[in-house]
Amino acid sequence: MVGSRAKADNVRVLLISNGHGEDLLAGVLAEALHRRCRDLELWAFPIVGTGKTYDRFPVQTVGVQQEMPSGGWVRQSWKALREDVKAGFLRLTWQQWQSLKAMRPQINYTIAVGDIYALFLGYRFSAKPLVFVPTAKSDYIRGHLAIESYLMRKHCQLVLPRDEVTATSLRASGAPAKYVGNLMMDAIFPSGQSLGLPSDKLVIGILPGSREEAYDNLPFLSITMQTVARERPDVAFAMALAGNLSLDRAVDILKKDGWRVLPESGSLGKRRRYLTKENSVLLLAHGLFGDILEGSRICLGLAGTANEQAAGLGRPVVAFPGPGAQFTSKFLAAQKRLLGDALVAAAGPEAAGQAILNILSDPQRYATMAAAGRERMGEPGGALRMADLLLRLWGIS
Repeated sequence: MVGSRAKADNVRVLLISNGHGEDLLAGVLAEALHRRCRDLELWAFPIVGTGKTYDRFPVQTVGVQQEMPSGGWVRQSWKALREDVKAGFLRLTWQQWQSLKAMRPQINYTIAVGDIYALFLGYRFSAKPLVFVPTAKSDYIRGHLAIESYLMRKHCQLVLPRDEVTATSLRASGAPAKYVGNLMMDAIFPSGQSLGLPSDKLVIGILPGSREEAYDNLPFLSITMQTVARERPDVAFAMALAGNLSLDRAVDILKKDGWRVLPESGSLGKRRRYLTKENSVLLLAHGLFGDILEGSRICLGLAGTANEQAAGLGRPVVAFPGPGAQFTSKFLAAQKRLLGDALVAAAGPEAAGQAILNILSDPQRYATMAAAGRERMGEPGGALRMADLLLRLWGIS
């Protein structure tokens, strides 16, 4: 099929993704492919969890899925691996391999999104030509291993890294790498709704993380907010809570730290809470992540992807190590290498508050950080550029 013009209504594309975040990015790419060529049949095979993220995208979820106790963090500890094995991880892995092999004759093109395991599944069990979108690594943090570069060189028709630095390194190793954009910057989805905060307030976005650890982060984030508010009564705070986190539980934690709930207003009360403490106002919201990023002047984050997306939109990011096992000093140091001057890695919550005050009072530093974030993460629109490139590569009209 490669090298000739193919009718799109005869073409089926399989996206393999091995992680919850990877499901989102693969879905974004699928949406772009659908927009460019609506006759394509798009299948998605999520390897981690049940793939509910794909429900919002024009794809059909296929294969074998099962939630595991680790939630996809099986490589974080031996305990997580042991619990997953008890829950049937090895059986699930075998079933997924067999399912991929069984559907291979039905697939025309495969796109693997994630890390080297997604690539392995693509070349070992699915149809070629194979495209790999490596989301897990960047040369800003750590480059790909020689074996990874070899597998890309041997098995991939095209590799689409998340930044030009990584693409250049992979090309030097012989891999067919090309940078056209970062899918992460097309996965923000602002709704266009107002945050409902006073129009004369400068908004600081709060990104507590998307996992259970976010609850433990809240008291420390509160310290930072109060450090800022004491010096800047002209600010308000807006916290983006992931859909899997409870607004009521977050409010209960903050109430113990002296925040009180303001009367809820409008039809969105179930998805928002407004709190106050001393002279501060804080919005907690579900479903407003993109709106909070766009409406914020600067972001305070103990998050992975969300911090990177904020930086990519030109919002300086301030962070400090959290109390849990995920947003650690080691993780923050790696994120600092990735984002460079776009991020300030503070020692703790009080230092983070002072860093925010310093950035807000220094327009030149603010501009430098904003430019660094855009440079490291790339401009939005990468998904459509990828889709155009893939359709040309495959010869699909």
